[in-house]
Amino acid sequence: MTHQPPSQTTDAPLSAEARLQALEAQVRHLQVAATQASALFDAAPHAAFLLSLQGRVLDVNTRGAALLVSTPQALTGRHFTPLVAPASQATFTALLGWTFEGRGRQTGEVQALLPDGQVLDLVLEAALQRREGAPDVCYVTATDVTAFKAAHRTLLDVNQAQARQLQDQRQRLQRLEEEFESVTLLAIRELNAIVTRAANFLKLVKPAPVGGAPLTHAQEALEQTRELLDALKGYMRARTMRTRIRGVDLEKVLREVLKDLQPQMARRDVQVTSAPLPVLQGDSQVLQLLLHEYLSNALKFTRSRPQARVRLLVQETDTEYRVGVEDNGVGFNLRQKDKAFELFGRLHPGGMYGGIGLGLAVVRRLCERFGGRAWGEGKPDQGATFWFAWPKVPGTG
Repeated sequence: MTHQPPSQTTDAPLSAEARLQALEAQVRHLQVAATQASALFDAAPHAAFLLSLQGRVLDVNTRGAALLVSTPQALTGRHFTPLVAPASQATFTALLGWTFEGRGRQTGEVQALLPDGQVLDLVLEAALQRREGAPDVCYVTATDVTAFKAAHRTLLDVNQAQARQLQDQRQRLQRLEEEFESVTLLAIRELNAIVTRAANFLKLVKPAPVGGAPLTHAQEALEQTRELLDALKGYMRARTMRTRIRGVDLEKVLREVLKDLQPQMARRDVQVTSAPLPVLQGDSQVLQLLLHEYLSNALKFTRSRPQARVRLLVQETDTEYRVGVEDNGVGFNLRQKDKAFELFGRLHPGGMYGGIGLGLAVVRRLCERFGGRAWGEGKPDQGATFWFAWPKVPGTG
């Protein structure tokens, strides 16, 4: 057998000339990459800086130099810290340090000083760039928010000025309201005194056969005036009533109200029934006034019935209780439901049922004061139901 020599698998070493050509190719490639990176950095759509660990400007693009009213040549090699206002230098130093510590992207707000003394508000965003075979650098972008900050300060100033104006207006309105209430109560007191003197004078006058009727009419007018003044006084007191939120058992309130209304139910066939009444969070005075007005209203408009039937209804939702007082009285046209709650609003002629027309207005006012509502439902000659909705978490009153 003939033995063949083993094949040669090892490549021959490159010549010195080939190695030199390879190195030159790598250098050209690196130069092209560096040129492209520099072009991308300079053409970036935002102001950009490359900073060393000590805060020295290693490079800056055209937008960055223009932002600081300088040139890339003038800024390169300078420390960035002196370009920052003294009050912001601690913020900038911390931002730079945290970036080089590898804490990730950092953002901070500083003020920069321009050569002409102008101050810019800048938002800086810094990120660490690691370079093989070279020290790490901090890539910083700067966004000018001076105009935004100025607009924000202007808006704050305007808001503060408006808040002061609103506060002044509220105080003036409060003083005017207190003055109005004081004058009204004083006028009611004085008018009551005048009406009382006139009524006492009429009692002393012996009506003659001819003049009796006019004197009787005058006496009735004085009584109506007294009733009006008493109603106004009650309305004004309801407006200024001091209240306290606490648990109020409506069952107890109803018993007290029925005691007060005994004179209206005397010598009449009146039946008052009620669903189980809840405990409400509210003021006992206010809730007593609401039930008193609704029940008194029901008794008044059932006077023409041989048997008066009054029933208290309760409905509950997630946010409120609705309490209604239903009667079998004369009712009213539902198209006039809002008129009953207006000041001096009447659903029926005053001569038939009396009253001034302030009671239900007080009810609505007090309900709204605590975040509730008041309304009525009815049909002519088929009775009526007056409701109030009371929130489970009422307002301050």
